[in-house]
Amino acid sequence: MINNKHLFYLIIFTQFGVAITSFPNNMYKVAGHDGWISTLVGGMIVQILILLYYSLYKKFPDKSFTDYTKIITNPFIGTCINICYYVYFLYVVLVVSMRFSDIITIWIFPKSPSWLILILFLLTAYIVAKNDILTIARTYVLCTFIFLIFILFLLSAYDNVHIGRILPIGQYPIKKIGSGAYSSFIEMLGFEIFLFIAPNFQDTKKKLFTLSFANFFTTIFYTFIIITSYIRLSNKENSYIIDPILYIFKTYHSKMIESLDTIFLSLWTIVICATVVSYIYIVSEDVHKRLSLIVKNRKSILLFIIIVVFAFYPLVSFHLIRRETIVNFGSYLDPLFIIIIPCLLFLINKVRGLIN
Repeated sequence: MINNKHLFYLIIFTQFGVAITSFPNNMYKVAGHDGWISTLVGGMIVQILILLYYSLYKKFPDKSFTDYTKIITNPFIGTCINICYYVYFLYVVLVVSMRFSDIITIWIFPKSPSWLILILFLLTAYIVAKNDILTIARTYVLCTFIFLIFILFLLSAYDNVHIGRILPIGQYPIKKIGSGAYSSFIEMLGFEIFLFIAPNFQDTKKKLFTLSFANFFTTIFYTFIIITSYIRLSNKENSYIIDPILYIFKTYHSKMIESLDTIFLSLWTIVICATVVSYIYIVSEDVHKRLSLIVKNRKSILLFIIIVVFAFYPLVSFHLIRRETIVNFGSYLDPLFIIIIPCLLFLINKVRGLIN
């Protein structure tokens, strides 16, 4: 059973991932130098959804999301929804894994085959995910130092910054800031795992506070990252450099430290892997619970998940499926599974309660 401290680390390690290196560039393309405002608004959107999720949790405190999809609808529809969520989580794992493989190939091992990097990454995730949720949470707690090192690395960029690059505040239209808020909200996904690991909670209070504090930490951290990039690099650099954070680290020179970008990626790999671990654990654990009579060992389900994810690599590598097509598909899946379905379940449950 996990307590509030474990819940906090499970949430933040799942929210942060491979997109953090390109986050300032993505936000600048949408909201310009007001992207940091969009990030704060995106955090507010996440908080609203957390309140919604918590309301669902309070109705079924001892059950997982995949349990009360069946209770609120019916067993058949609930099962269909659950299967769709499994596929969606595997899609997230696929996108994160491919993006990680690309970054490592470009920035650290340009001559190494990307498929080998992908295999090693997925095998590492498998080794961690085969443990129970408490062991996984404790592993995340031990890796907290990575965030402290990341902050120190970012502070090294403040020897040459220009605050005027984010002025005037609010120059961009509200429509663009709103679009940026939605983009930043998508980057902060990961908090939804709360609903799936609910049966593992100890009977402790302040769960809503823990979730809100995790969201606050993530929002402030993302805002700090984006402001650092905006005041360290020029407007042109922020708009053209795909991974501005890695570029900032690469341009750092010191007599004691060389290749700051390589050191950062070596450490941040753990956080990226944690994102994958959280999702494949949820899928394997829930599928094993449903098929325990057929599949005796959860490890076999995990191994099957790893094989399925890797099986998509040849399709992308040989251009049978365009990488952009896979990534862009998320613009339809993310709002459906994170916003629409939970909201519908909440409304159906509310209406049913009023009728009864």
